[in-house]
Amino acid sequence: MRITWLLEVADQLWGGVKVALEDANWLQQRGHQVTVLSRSGPPSWMKLACAFRTVQDFRPEHLPDGDIVIGTFWTTVPWAASAGETKGVPVHYCQGYEGDNPENVKLRDRIEAAYRLKGVEHVTISKNLTNLLRDHFGIEAKQITYAIDHEVHRPGPERRPGSPLRVGLVGPYQIDWKDLATGYEACRLAHLAGQPIVLVRATNTTPAAAEQNTPFPVEWHQQLPPAQMGDFYRSLDVFLGTSRGAEEGFFLPAIEAMACGIPSVLTDIPCFRSHGDGRGEDHYAMFVPPRDPAAMAEALIVAGRVPEVRATLRREGMRTASRYTRDCHGTELEAALQDFVNARQSRNRQTKAMPTAAPTERSALRLVEPTSIDASTVVNDLLQRLRREATQFLHVQQPEPAARLLAAASCLDPDNTDLQRQVAEARHLAGDHAGALAIYDALSQRGIDDEALHAARGHVLHALGAMAEAAQAFRAAIAVGRRTADAYNRLGVVLFQAGEVAAARQSFERALVLQPNHTDASANLAALPAA
Repeated sequence: MRITWLLEVADQLWGGVKVALEDANWLQQRGHQVTVLSRSGPPSWMKLACAFRTVQDFRPEHLPDGDIVIGTFWTTVPWAASAGETKGVPVHYCQGYEGDNPENVKLRDRIEAAYRLKGVEHVTISKNLTNLLRDHFGIEAKQITYAIDHEVHRPGPERRPGSPLRVGLVGPYQIDWKDLATGYEACRLAHLAGQPIVLVRATNTTPAAAEQNTPFPVEWHQQLPPAQMGDFYRSLDVFLGTSRGAEEGFFLPAIEAMACGIPSVLTDIPCFRSHGDGRGEDHYAMFVPPRDPAAMAEALIVAGRVPEVRATLRREGMRTASRYTRDCHGTELEAALQDFVNARQSRNRQTKAMPTAAPTERSALRLVEPTSIDASTVVNDLLQRLRREATQFLHVQQPEPAARLLAAASCLDPDNTDLQRQVAEARHLAGDHAGALAIYDALSQRGIDDEALHAARGHVLHALGAMAEAAQAFRAAIAVGRRTADAYNRLGVVLFQAGEVAAARQSFERALVLQPNHTDASANLAALPAA
């Protein structure tokens, strides 16, 4: 397969970025043709086996032709979805749901819109994410086993707890929902209770001011290369995971610490509970309520000091972590991607080859037999049935058969322009953006000049990656229709993607003049680079 990965940044050491790059390397080594595109430069902390290119944006002209194009963050999913047929099946590789992040409140509508894009396949890496996508969006995602590097994350000799107790805390303090502040407070309470503590911190960001002046010592490890993280974990007596809710998708450090044989204290959230094997025996960690520093402090002391508890957590943690292997993860991801490619090829074959059986002699004779049935009645009944069945397919999110049924209906009623618009919309939803554009262009050539037609052309051109043409279509919609905040906001989006930042800024500002509380326009304006 020819596989393209879209990464906003590849040179920053985040867990999701690391996994994506490791996957790209693994797939390349399996014989696939893999290219990573990023707005940043390549990583300095790992060697890439696949092709890498730095791009200004992810417009189709910057993407190689391929079989699969993968968006790894919500901002890259629309680019994958609009890349076009020749760039590959658009896939969303979901390692966490960004919409539950309190920092993304103003962006939630845009995030949810990205998740609801038609024609996108979804891959998840944990049961809680699979359930979330199904419950929130009706998405049936392919779930694959996540992976850690067991050569790096291997158990050392069983440790006798030291004094002070070495408690590991990993991640950026600045991300609110990681809730490292509660971890600090738990260590402070344990310290006040007479348990000597040294907090062993690993972070890829600058320590926050709130992390200073603690009553216990802090041992700092900043920007540790992935190859050194095993040594970091093996130096600990206890690992502490403090995330507080559904925002956490998997949290690799918890599994990595378990693989190194380190007893773990984790918050009782879906992410951490999903690491088990479904047997109902969650002895791989001590679970505590989120945002409860007192319970967390008590658990740290028990996990760090009680020999029987330490032995159980070490044994069960290593057993749990043993399921997350690179080869298992890679083969499941490879199989999922191949299934997506096979499904598209099958749909394309069905679309191109719609067999029509030749009438038998008996059926042919029936066609010329006298009948008292009014032909117009038969046509009308068939027309209504085709449209009714198409509506049912659209209701269950199957636009391809709906488009075929509506096209058949249009043959029976060729002068019905509303029906032709429905055909075009269904083709657009099915991913046949070029076919939809051809219908809209034909309607335009017939003299139809209304807001709905121009806006529909704009959406299709946007999906095809023709941003300048899409902007012209949206301008035409504004010229002949209502000047609404929504209209100026969608124009601003395509202008920005066309590289016209100043014009995009004017459109977002015009939207806010018309509707000062327009959430998307406010968020889009704030996201623009400084003038």
